[in-house]
Amino acid sequence: MEDDENDEIIKDIQFGFRRFQAPAKRIDEKRHVFLLDVPSSPIYRWLPSWTPQLVRSWLQRLLPEWFLPTSVILKERNPDRADSYENEIDTYRHLQSLQGTHIPRLFGEAAVYDHERTRSQISKRPIPAILLEHVDGKPLHSLPTEELENPCLVKQLEEIYRLFTKNGVVHGDPRLRNFLRVGDKVFAIDFELSSPPGDITNKHELETLKSEIRRRGTQPQKAKSVHPRPGRVLLINGSDVKQLGTANAIGAPEG
Repeated sequence: MEDDENDEIIKDIQFGFRRFQAPAKRIDEKRHVFLLDVPSSPIYRWLPSWTPQLVRSWLQRLLPEWFLPTSVILKERNPDRADSYENEIDTYRHLQSLQGTHIPRLFGEAAVYDHERTRSQISKRPIPAILLEHVDGKPLHSLPTEELENPCLVKQLEEIYRLFTKNGVVHGDPRLRNFLRVGDKVFAIDFELSSPPGDITNKHELETLKSEIRRRGTQPQKAKSVHPRPGRVLLINGSDVKQLGTANAIGAPEG
């Protein structure tokens, strides 16, 4: 049985030397992508506050499983698209210099033990997954048109694609839903279809995104529901609109 998008479930996870269970909520109804509520780490709690930052940073790189944020993204491998899963991991590692500034940080690979799914199976192999930084932003496709057309936002998209080109990567899925507005910055996500430049280039992808933004700008805005008081004359798009079911004629003053 598939999990309901809003249901909270418990994930049993092995990440490095750490095994923990954590509440999770599905955030993508078409894929096994979850927002994970990570329990606090005993090592992080025991680490003295006066520990030098250099030592703390070294420990975080050496043992990332004990220094996870309280919220992370868990992205499980789709068995029907195993190549895409491996490709995304390789892309994140290749773009390590952009992690945390233009794309989410990759904490590493994990294993998810789904006891319900494997109950009737001889094989009890865990599901491969990756743990990613939870970037709290809004997908560009959900933004109002006036925000989407902001020149600063378009420049952020241009900067991301400039960095992709510099690092020899084409995103592969140029849709507004794969870019998040985070404060005054834009983050790119989902690198399952990424590849080196070929017939499709970053210039083509950027133009695809800009075209989508332009189309949004030319779409007619939805008319707002209007509930006038009797006897009022409303002007909508330069035309008079009659209030039906009232005794007052159009233009007649209110009594």
